[in-house]
Amino acid sequence: MWSKFALLIGGVAIGAIAGQFAVPRVGLPGPGYRQENAAAPRVERPCAAASARTAIIVVHGQSNAGNHGTVRYHAREAVDNFDPLTGKCFAAIDPLLGADGVGGSFATRLGDILIQAGRYDRVVLVPIALGGASISLLNGEHSYRITNVILKLRAANLTPTHILFQQGERDAMLPTTQEEYVKQLRGLVERFRTAGFSAPFYVSQSTRCDMEVQKNTAAVRAGQLSAVDDLLNIRRGPDTDLIGNGGRNPDDGCHMNEIGTLANAALWAAYIE
Repeated sequence: MWSKFALLIGGVAIGAIAGQFAVPRVGLPGPGYRQENAAAPRVERPCAAASARTAIIVVHGQSNAGNHGTVRYHAREAVDNFDPLTGKCFAAIDPLLGADGVGGSFATRLGDILIQAGRYDRVVLVPIALGGASISLLNGEHSYRITNVILKLRAANLTPTHILFQQGERDAMLPTTQEEYVKQLRGLVERFRTAGFSAPFYVSQSTRCDMEVQKNTAAVRAGQLSAVDDLLNIRRGPDTDLIGNGGRNPDDGCHMNEIGTLANAALWAAYIE
């Protein structure tokens, strides 16, 4: 209990401190990205879950759930990356296989945090996030990402223990109503439930992005809270909008820099049971 509280406070503190720094917006992405481990090889590992202390975490949403952080990271602990394309597992290094983007992911750091905190002995990350996608696209045109990962996980005899969903920045730029957001999100969750995956589905409050004018933030955030549902095992996740401008890429005011990526991971770690 205390470790979760410490992670939550730590994540909020990192985000809040970062938010106090004035970071100017500049034009096109470029200098804000630092790609480490660019030539790091993929090391294949067995996929089979070793014990009940193995967390199998599906990570879905849009760019901040994918590989759009400014700094790449490689896991130090027993963190694996399940590749939804091949159905194989590899040692987790950014960019994670399965999500789009060429930068870093909060999930890689999250795996290390969960193991170092003694919560799990092994973490298998299953990324399927798609940058710039609205909730209706993820539950519609791009729902094949869910269908595919369900088939690949079944074939590998892996069952998710947690599903994390970090999305909303795009819908904050669109006229999506609170009711529409809830309907689409619950429909997306039903895809996992119909497949027999009952893992808790955590929904973050995420809307912050300076790339375009956002006039619909309140409706989307309300939808994310209203979507919580005991019957569908939809749970409240962290408020990643707490991560301030100093935790974001100065080139776009949206994606996470190294500080923001760490804060994002710590905030998620506080909510995972």
